Amino acid sequence: MISKTTITPALPPSAGRKLAVDDVPIDQLKPDPRNARVHSKKQIRQIARSIESFGFNVPVLVDNNLEVIAGHGRILAAKHLGLTEVPTIRLDHLTEAQRRAFMIADNRLTEIAVRDDRLLAEQLKELASVDLDFDIEATGFDLGEIDFRIESLLAPASEPTKPPFSVVSGPAVSQEGDLWLLGEHRVLCGRALDAASYRVLMGLEKAAAVFMDRWPCFGARPDPSPRVRDGGRRNDAGGLRPISRDVSRPPGDFQPSR
Repeated sequence: MISKTTITPALPPSAGRKLAVDDVPIDQLKPDPRNARVHSKKQIRQIARSIESFGFNVPVLVDNNLEVIAGHGRILAAKHLGLTEVPTIRLDHLTEAQRRAFMIADNRLTEIAVRDDRLLAEQLKELASVDLDFDIEATGFDLGEIDFRIESLLAPASEPTKPPFSVVSGPAVSQEGDLWLLGEHRVLCGRALDAASYRVLMGLEKAAAVFMDRWPCFGARPDPSPRVRDGGRRNDAGGLRPISRDVSRPPGDFQPSR
């Protein structure tokens, strides 16, 4: 006979406490200067539009000294709307370390949430098909993105496709300064922070658009030494040494242009 035992984790005493909502003048609140979340002007306007449409439904979290724990963006939006008071909840049960950790968690846990794009598109379509007494952009999505998501419902579900070519493995053959001619396209092996790289790649042409990630990323700092981040390996000349190459035709079909 197999028995199953369910263990319920013990909750802190504060878990069952009742929270009171109090309206507090904005000028009495003390924003935390160490708050890591930065709010753009566009986001502040979006939050303000949401408050106008639905009301101030998420109170600002403060401690006993009225120092803001969560809700800095909502305070900025309230000021944008000309409000003088905002609803607050006092979290007087947190230690200083818990307060600081909760501020980080409150921001981080919303960032790592995933979204079902199809379900979102279906809900936006339902809202767009009825007469609303508020601006649909109060959802936080611009009209262009709303239209794009609704149109995505018309596209058939995509099936995984096989890669058009197999990944070629083996020793690297390209080095810094190589300019690869791929029909109408050109690929340069060089440093993106070196202006000379763009002169070699584009000549007198100007780019119509640039796609790049946010720099610096992952806490990386600029490295003045000429090396790829592959464990510090270099070629004999001290220059860049690619660690892999990924092409759509056999290596013999491509010839670098010096």
